[in-house]
Amino acid sequence: MKFLLVIMSLMVMLGGCSQGGGEAQPTSTPLPGTVLDPPRDVADFTLTAHTGEPMKLSDLRGKSVLIFFGYTHCPDVCPLTLAEFKKVKTELGSSAGQVAFVFISVDGERDTPERLTQYVTAFDPDFIGLTGDDSTLRTISRDFGVFFQRQNSNDTNYLVDHTASSFVVDPDGRLHIVYPFDTDPAIIAQGIRKLLEK
Repeated sequence: MKFLLVIMSLMVMLGGCSQGGGEAQPTSTPLPGTVLDPPRDVADFTLTAHTGEPMKLSDLRGKSVLIFFGYTHCPDVCPLTLAEFKKVKTELGSSAGQVAFVFISVDGERDTPERLTQYVTAFDPDFIGLTGDDSTLRTISRDFGVFFQRQNSNDTNYLVDHTASSFVVDPDGRLHIVYPFDTDPAIIAQGIRKLLEK
């Protein structure tokens, strides 16, 4: 219960920092964020969903996918980002059903499916949490240009430094847009809507 109260209180907070992500060449765009031109194919991957079932990125083909890499013990950026994902979903209105909201853990050691279920569903019951072993997570993160590194490796109550960007994969499975942390949810929704209209 205390865990959920902390999550809910953080959902109303604003703040943040911005870190990089993405390796393809950007193009000018009226939208804040980096639009990849051309969009870049990302390798399919399989992780364990918060339901305990395996899930591939390709399982979400046909939808736009908004992805964030983080971890459930994150004290600030991660809960704030998922709170903004909730706002993006609201902004999308009837189009929200064409979008998957995905939280990929970079802390497979602590982020079990059970832990992820408690975490992501505190923000929205439709959000998807994914976890896996460190080797798999590092392969996936490299494909997205995501950095993560555990601090104080001898401490069980460790923090993890990680990229704070959000990534939009288009319905064809290509990385299309990278948004910095704390981008206005209305702007993210606008960018996703444009992809859905193509």
